[in-house]
Amino acid sequence: MTVYSYNLKTLFIYLNDPINKKIKVYQTSDNITRISDEKDITIAYNFVGLNIPKNGPVNLEKEQIEKLNNSLKLAGFNDTLEFNPLPKFIIGHIESLDKHPDSDHLNIAKVNIGSKKIQIVSGSPNIQNDINVVVALPGAVMPNGQMIFEGQLRGVDSYGMMTSPRELKLKNAPTVPGMLILPDGFGSVGEEFDFQKGDLIFQ
Repeated sequence: MTVYSYNLKTLFIYLNDPINKKIKVYQTSDNITRISDEKDITIAYNFVGLNIPKNGPVNLEKEQIEKLNNSLKLAGFNDTLEFNPLPKFIIGHIESLDKHPDSDHLNIAKVNIGSKKIQIVSGSPNIQNDINVVVALPGAVMPNGQMIFEGQLRGVDSYGMMTSPRELKLKNAPTVPGMLILPDGFGSVGEEFDFQKGDLIFQ
């Protein structure tokens, strides 16, 4: 589940990646609209008339998820939203790199994120072994509203994204392309990325 945004008392929640999906049905009951594809797989729910304190990307608490699930049930929908308290922006460590078999600029990185090792395909020009980076995991909503989903790049599985300073909207972020290489001592692998601390990197 990815909470995309809340604006004008409307909450948009993705259950599946909308990319390359053909929207077929908009089914509305009470103040909830279910959006599904041609295979009747739920892509998203749109909740109207909620009272959430802030606009933009939001993280819902367990109690809020329970209330939304109750609303879904009362409206006759069968899906259940899952509460996931794990951070979506974490410190990862690149342990190995391989060239993408179908690209001259993409690399396949094995990244340690503390709890497990994941594979991420990246085209960053400054990627290298044995560095700490900021990983946006599936379910993350970037500061510009971009959603991160698990997917493939040219046929190779990629679980999340290694982010640049500009994508994280850090203060004084350089304009040159490239992922954020965290300085020594910034934090431990598997820890949640501290945006406030990150704003100090380029000062």
